[in-house]
Amino acid sequence: MRNINNYIVNMRHKKLVIACLLAITPLGVYADSQGQQHGPSEHRSHGWQFDGQSQQRDESESRRADYSNKWRGHKSAGKKCNKHRKHHGHRHCKFERYFCQGIPVVAEEDLPTDTDLSGYEGEEIGFFENKVFDDEPEVLFASDSFDETVNDTTRLKKALRFAAKEENGGVVVLRASDSGTNNRYSLAHIVVPSNVRIEVEPDVVLEMRGIKEDTYPTGNPSNRPNRQFLFSFGRSIGPSKLSAERTVNVQITSTDPSRNFTVDARTNMPYNYGEMQGGNGGGLVNLTRAIPFGLFYVENFSVSNVTIEDNHTESVSVQMFADADYKDGSYTYRFGSAPLYLQDRYVKNPEGSPSLNRPMNPVNVTIPTNENGDFIDDEGNIVPDMFAIQRNPTYARTPIKGSVKNIKSINAHTGYGVVQVYGGDWIEIDNIEAFNGIGVRVEAGNGTNKDNFNRSGPYFSSANKIKISNVKVTNGFTGVWLKPHSKIMKDITVENIEAIDSGSALLVGKGSFACKSSCRDLTRGRINNLSVSGDIILRQTVYDEPVAEVGNVATYFMSESNREYLAEQTGKTITEISRADIDRNLSGSRWYLTFPAAPILALSQLSATEIGDQSAYEGFYGVDYCNANIIQDGLALTDGEKSRPDILYMGDAHTPNGEIATDYINK
Repeated sequence: MRNINNYIVNMRHKKLVIACLLAITPLGVYADSQGQQHGPSEHRSHGWQFDGQSQQRDESESRRADYSNKWRGHKSAGKKCNKHRKHHGHRHCKFERYFCQGIPVVAEEDLPTDTDLSGYEGEEIGFFENKVFDDEPEVLFASDSFDETVNDTTRLKKALRFAAKEENGGVVVLRASDSGTNNRYSLAHIVVPSNVRIEVEPDVVLEMRGIKEDTYPTGNPSNRPNRQFLFSFGRSIGPSKLSAERTVNVQITSTDPSRNFTVDARTNMPYNYGEMQGGNGGGLVNLTRAIPFGLFYVENFSVSNVTIEDNHTESVSVQMFADADYKDGSYTYRFGSAPLYLQDRYVKNPEGSPSLNRPMNPVNVTIPTNENGDFIDDEGNIVPDMFAIQRNPTYARTPIKGSVKNIKSINAHTGYGVVQVYGGDWIEIDNIEAFNGIGVRVEAGNGTNKDNFNRSGPYFSSANKIKISNVKVTNGFTGVWLKPHSKIMKDITVENIEAIDSGSALLVGKGSFACKSSCRDLTRGRINNLSVSGDIILRQTVYDEPVAEVGNVATYFMSESNREYLAEQTGKTITEISRADIDRNLSGSRWYLTFPAAPILALSQLSATEIGDQSAYEGFYGVDYCNANIIQDGLALTDGEKSRPDILYMGDAHTPNGEIATDYINK
């Protein structure tokens, strides 16, 4: 595997905003600040600013041009630049084009009636506000030396308990040793109480104990959270003992707002390959889990200024999750030969009953239906499946009012990454950087037919008022992945993504399950009012081997140059290659290595001109990309290509051998 640090490029983005005047301006025409219309030939180039550590633009121009030329067959820089000017405005030709693709128009009479198409109508809560003030923080110092006997868990827990009792909240500061050279802390699971702030010196490393909890006598091998978690906020003792109140007013950050401290989720988190059970399928995967920051039943929280050294562990570095009882998310019974949909909670029969797996208890009452099988209310009115079925309310115990900023993760797992909102409201996520994996993901559960998070319905464990900005991913899957499954998500904004040698910059998915009519509890969700703006950039700098670590979805959208590469490597024709020919990466056999596909995979739409069935049965929905400045930089072309699409839609899905992926499109 290549050292991904060789590809680190730090740069500041200059925001390029275009006004979307789709309703009054023909496509391909834009208006300046005085309202004067201009055609495509009058579009102006924009300069790029780099910080002091960046690779200088003029030093990289010829190298990128040579790389991108490999698959084109051109021999002169002039020819390359002229060709680029005709299509996608690659940056090394000092030309950038504008792009505006509005939401395809759907007649009002064709809009679905079985789902929620409205915008956010809840309380205006806002994002994190500091409410902890402490003039005399508690200061902890790392031990003078560091060896296998060091365990700092107990003393940090004690300091946090005292801090939480202070009148205006308390601050605990973690510093390096004051009389030695050690800057490391060894920590098992820390449950953070309300009204505290943890500040960590930038030079300090917080080492997750991981397997130390199994081998060292001070550990507790039977306590799985001690191995998997570093900090948790608002996580109950257990599913049967849910906390009555939220954890509130909590923060963890660096003592220096311009520098990150470090979490070591690698040293004690070794690769542990095994067969994955459940989830999205079997196959060998890295089963080691490391969750540095878990946010659950918490309000007014902030996590910032931290670098996580990961080891492709199977989890997200900063995750926002429901503090649920983990029982069935839906008050239904679907796992027998004849599904039953209930008005009241499913209760198992007592031990010794002849039918343990059937809802025979009197409290289980089926939802009334009409002669057509539609659910109806007491007056006989049809109630859509999405709203007729009662759901488990504990899945609504999600984080609210939060801020996650300045987070970097190195060697993230392909299918997980840096930050994920499994559920939550009013959360801002800014300046996220991933090496491998995914920068930011908004998705509840895994989307399988038995997933309880999605069986909990459209609103519990959903995501609303999520603001995502300035995300960067290198050698990864995608910068931002949005996937609603069964959830109705509302008011999500995405601004500025840079993806380098990754599958894509932005991936917008529709809700998908393997069953349709037989799983009425798993109705398809959508994202209402999704705004994409700023620079959405996909760069390619590596051409001799694939380094983008991606999941299965990316294999349906491989570029022609990627397919030619596979054919050359395997000695097959381009129509003979298959998914089995794609190399796997360190996350396991379910994860692949590919070349970049397209800046945006817009899988919530069938095409640029057709959204698809937006009902809760299919789950397509439109997204307006008018305010996005979509940029390709150095994407390889084959001899037969003149351009690469900026956006690929669900209808563009193909198997590696080029056949239309009908089953995937209709999943």
